[in-house]
Order: sequence, then C-alpha cells, then structure tokens
Amino acid sequence: MSKPETIKKKEGPATVALPGDFLASPEEFLAGKNTYEQGDAVRASLPGRVEKDLSKREVAVRPVAVARTPTVGDTVLGQVEAAMTSTAGVKIRYLNGVETLASFPGTIFTRSERGGRGERRTMVKLGDVVRAKVASTLNGMNQLSIDEPHLGVVAAMCSVCGAVLVRGDGRAQCEQCGNVEERKFADDFGTANIQP
Repeated sequence: MSKPETIKKKEGPATVALPGDFLASPEEFLAGKNTYEQGDAVRASLPGRVEKDLSKREVAVRPVAVARTPTVGDTVLGQVEAAMTSTAGVKIRYLNGVETLASFPGTIFTRSERGGRGERRTMVKLGDVVRAKVASTLNGMNQLSIDEPHLGVVAAMCSVCGAVLVRGDGRAQCEQCGNVEERKFADDFGTANIQP
C-alpha cells in the first residue's frame, strides 16, 4: 500500500513581494524561507512570489528568476543582425543551451582570412545562426569567438533566393537555386534542428 501524498495548501493566488515588504503578522504565519521576523511583522528578504502554507502556518518567498548575463567561457547561440568587413553583431538568444530571459548583444571579430588566389573568406553573413564562445566581457561588451570546430554557423539561408542552405564539403549549397556559399561552419552545420 502506497503512502498518501502530502498536499500543501496555499491561501489564494500568489502575490509578489519586494525585500522588506510586509507579508503577515507573527500571530498569523511563521517566518519561512526567504523571510524574516521584525517586531510585529514577517517580511520578505528578497524579491519573489509569496507562498502561504496553511498546514504549517508558514509564509515563504519563492525567488523570481534572475536573468543571467554571459560570462567568459559560456557557449551562446544567436543570430547575426549586422555583418561588416571585420565584425559581426549577434543577438544572443541562448546561453549554455538555456533560452535567455532577455537577449544580449555580442560581437564576433571576423579576421579577414585569405583563401586561395587572394580571396577573402566570409566568416558569417546577415541572418546566420551561430554558436560561439564568450571570449571577453571587457567594458560590458560580449566579444565572441568562433575559432573552435564546434563553433560557427549552425544554420544559414541562401543569399540569392533565401532558401535554407544544406551541408556540403566545407561549403553549403542551396537546393533551390544551386548557389554555393562559404562560411566558418560549425562541425554540426545542417544537422541541428535550428532554422535561421
């Protein structure tokens, strides 16, 4: 025979509290997690949702999620919003595989690498979805690197017709118009379930 589950009863809809906000009197509820007693009041010690447990006669505050900012070494996923000769602006949407609460700007410094016959290699283009590593956050600027094999463009569109590019030998080809394009592709380009 299984043990019956304990159900916590909560009083009405949850409300939001800021640090220092009055939650209840000590006669009504005991101070629970993330709360403190001050004189004749139980107050919130941090911002969050107020939860009242009637069975324990306890009031607690569940912290709100805090937007984490990128730090050096984090892996990010974002879309190129501006592409220039030596830099590309990226809107970061995912941080270490978790969708961010607020998108962050990032910059890839695209060195002008020379290919055969003096051609410049295009590292990224406008609209590309890129996986990068945060190399620096100096002065609040997220500088991104795509130098490693698993980093770079993971999804891209054809710059001629706009169709999604598919994987080729170090290049990507458009199945619609046959256009072939070069980028700094991640080693899993075209295999991830990501659309630009």
